[in-house]
Amino acid sequence: MRHFLTIVSLLVVLVAWWATGTTWRAPQAEEQNSTAAYPPDFDKRLSRVTGVTLQRHAPLPATLHWQTADEHPGIGSPDARKGGTVSLSNAGPFPAHFLRFGGAVQFFHRNLQQATEIPLLAHHPLTQTATAGVASAWASDGNTVYFKLNPAARYNNGCQVRADDYLLALLLQAEQQCAEFETISSCISAAASHGDSLLSVTLRKGADLLDACRLLHAAEPGFYAAFNSRFRENYAQRIPPATGPYQVKTIQRGRLIVLQRITNWWGENLPLCRHRFNANALEYHFLTSEAQVWEFLLKGRLDALQTRNISAWQERLAGSDGLRTLVYDAEYPLPPYGIAANARTLPDIHLRRGLMHSMDMDGALAIMMRGEGRRLTTFSSGYGRLSPANTPQYRYDAESARACFTRAGYTASGGDGILRKPDGTRLCVQLLYTPHEKISNMVSFLAQSAKACGVEIVLAPVPWQTCQQRLQERSHELLFWAVPAPDKPNPKLFLDREAAPEFSPFGLESNELQDALEQFEASPSAENLARVDKMVYENAIWLPGWKENRVYLAHHPHLVIPPSPWCYDALDAHLFWVKAAP
Repeated sequence: MRHFLTIVSLLVVLVAWWATGTTWRAPQAEEQNSTAAYPPDFDKRLSRVTGVTLQRHAPLPATLHWQTADEHPGIGSPDARKGGTVSLSNAGPFPAHFLRFGGAVQFFHRNLQQATEIPLLAHHPLTQTATAGVASAWASDGNTVYFKLNPAARYNNGCQVRADDYLLALLLQAEQQCAEFETISSCISAAASHGDSLLSVTLRKGADLLDACRLLHAAEPGFYAAFNSRFRENYAQRIPPATGPYQVKTIQRGRLIVLQRITNWWGENLPLCRHRFNANALEYHFLTSEAQVWEFLLKGRLDALQTRNISAWQERLAGSDGLRTLVYDAEYPLPPYGIAANARTLPDIHLRRGLMHSMDMDGALAIMMRGEGRRLTTFSSGYGRLSPANTPQYRYDAESARACFTRAGYTASGGDGILRKPDGTRLCVQLLYTPHEKISNMVSFLAQSAKACGVEIVLAPVPWQTCQQRLQERSHELLFWAVPAPDKPNPKLFLDREAAPEFSPFGLESNELQDALEQFEASPSAENLARVDKMVYENAIWLPGWKENRVYLAHHPHLVIPPSPWCYDALDAHLFWVKAAP
């Protein structure tokens, strides 16, 4: 009985800890003194994977011409110094899990991956070429790329990174039918190890090498030794070993996550990382409102804040002392940010064109963003000379909208002003979005403008995870949507009929569009990209939103943020450092 009461008391303490968010040390992977073994049936399980051919101990070509990043310049300022703690706010909710794969991606996961993971290769913003990551050298043989892993590369639990670790990650994702495997299988057709230090992947036709490197990651076998069908529950709150400069130190449930820089980190001198990742510790505060974020900044509990809300910027900074500000425009690939129409659930092209004419995006920008948000004019923006310049646009026009709706069969007007078909079917379309103050105001304005054109747009605010689920099901009608844009134009990522649902909410089956995508892939010219963008317009699957390439950044004087014309977000890029005390 005494043992029973002890157990009950312990459970009560644990529940109380969970509810109050008491600080605890993050559950790191166990320290490893030796290299963990792979599953005993590893080879057999690899051979059963479909979609991507996985092979160990594969033969190598007789000759390979290796490239390195030895001559690449460092990124960031040579004046940067290491040390100090930097406090930042995190947009979005506290993460429900820390799964590297197999769970819905949440806002903090991007911050976590940028600070704790290094890809095989990455895009160097100054040379505009691939640069070293976990791979210190690479070579190509047709569509197959070979990676020579850096012998110094280690996980944050001390284990060496091996080529088979990448195969293990692909195997686990494939066996559990994770969405990540579907995405990577659209980029690569095969992966193989050639001993511990050599890995190769075979790219599918038109796939981008750096996209594949961004999607691939290593799985430390000791951490995943207990992996099974219940991994989502068993691993949700465990932090996987990773290769980057930071590791999770403490977690205060619902409030704070602290990342600690690894002492003598193996990648310190990589061109990708030189003069970056300077703070000894990063504190990410999860705050409930923008007003609270500003309160923390003005009281010195946050070191910096980047915002796109010009009205808040003007109001909050008025009369504030001691803060330094940066305002600049940055040229970078812009996400296709706007309203996506699903051609599967809205198959009538006249209906979709009417919807495009019925939402007053220009008016919303003028009123909601005080003229600071500039209208996107094309699907592929921010790519310099490749960006299409003269893509047609749908303008808000009630007469044109009603003409399109009439062609779609909505010929009568009801007593509430909403158009109907002769059988009484009302013109009613649902707009899915994740609520946020600015977005919520924006979609409300768009719905009101549409009502004047005879269409009822039903607003459906749902959590981000629900949005992702609806995308996987392809069950949405209209969706307020944006995803990060790739470094190079890659319209197939968004528009290919085989594109992953999270990147393609459009659901359009068009042989003509498919041909245009193939043509751009074979010859990535401005003319071919303009053809793709024009077809996006003609098929009425996307209403361009706005671009926010103007950066408003406020910070306290002890935080140094160097000018970086190549970088849109100096905070995300970890270029900053803490000034030494006088």
